[in-house]
Amino acid sequence: QMSTKNLEKNLMAFLQEESKESGKVLTTNDLPTLAPPDIYYYLEKEDECKNPSVRRRQHRFFAGVDVNQMDRLNEQLQLALLAYADSMQEIQTTLQKDFDCELAYCDMESTPGRPSHFIAVNKNSIEKQESALSFFSSDASTLEVIMVVRGTKTITDIITDLLMDEEEYKGGYCHNGILESGQYLAEKHTKLFRNLLRASGKKKIKLTLIGHSLGAGAATIAGMELNELPEMDVQVIGFGCPALLSKELSQQTESFVTTVVADNDCIPRMSSATMLNAILDIAGFDWTPYAKQDIKEAVNEVSSYFPTLLKDYKQTILDTVSSQPLRDIPANIPTKRVEPVLYPPGKCVHLYRDGFGISGNVVPSDALCQTRHQGSGE
Repeated sequence: QMSTKNLEKNLMAFLQEESKESGKVLTTNDLPTLAPPDIYYYLEKEDECKNPSVRRRQHRFFAGVDVNQMDRLNEQLQLALLAYADSMQEIQTTLQKDFDCELAYCDMESTPGRPSHFIAVNKNSIEKQESALSFFSSDASTLEVIMVVRGTKTITDIITDLLMDEEEYKGGYCHNGILESGQYLAEKHTKLFRNLLRASGKKKIKLTLIGHSLGAGAATIAGMELNELPEMDVQVIGFGCPALLSKELSQQTESFVTTVVADNDCIPRMSSATMLNAILDIAGFDWTPYAKQDIKEAVNEVSSYFPTLLKDYKQTILDTVSSQPLRDIPANIPTKRVEPVLYPPGKCVHLYRDGFGISGNVVPSDALCQTRHQGSGE
């Protein structure tokens, strides 16, 4: 319901703008309704556009991702997945066995605005030994700490996801449900981090925040808050982070936030604006050629199994289908599209199938939310 209200708000703002330009009053009744064939054939058309050669061309001028960075991302992904464990004992044992880390805090429960998470300290940064994790520093004056935030697992997490309104934040805008979660994490643990630093005798904390989905968004906001503390050196790694920050704010975090996007994952691209754009794109797509081809193939298939059944009617059916328009495109579909307000944070590592295997490139966050619709040339 909360998500629907936000979409309705964007719809009304969009219709008001369209009304000014067209000179007539438009309401939500002017928006097209979607039938199952509209969605089915639009998705089929989109799949045709996403062939490997197009993907390679789209990424041609973006920097690649090297093997060492992929190794680090794989380690961090394992930690993100560990946050979904069903018991604190499992988290503690895995941290000690596989990552040489000691659990310092763990909250397995989540409520709206308060996500499940854990904090661990790299034992080797205290003992001045080589770390088992490649993304940890070898600096003897630095205490290595990780905070891992769980993504959507329970109904209460879904409530946070659906609080999609854009809220003003640091001169830009932010997903307000996730904003509350991230600020909660930063406020709750600032004192703990300072106590850990004082007890270790180190000069600074290198804090790596990791999360998946909702957890990636909350980790990003917490990182933005904690990065303002002089004793903190913050890095954030998010996997499948939702559209979270306005464009300028996202660009300001590129030095310490990395968002990993897996191929066609819709979550980093999804906001009320992109959902409205999708509705308009689907409604304006003429799927007649696709449907006529399907009908022709179906008639031929039936005829091959039951030659006498359609003997006298086959050609009539095909001629009728060929001459009839099957899709009635609404005349009042706007040609403009809504500019998204929220984007994935920081620099984005886009992993995609390139026809030979999996490739990765570092792309701008707004490249993932670009719209393409009929007649746009995009």
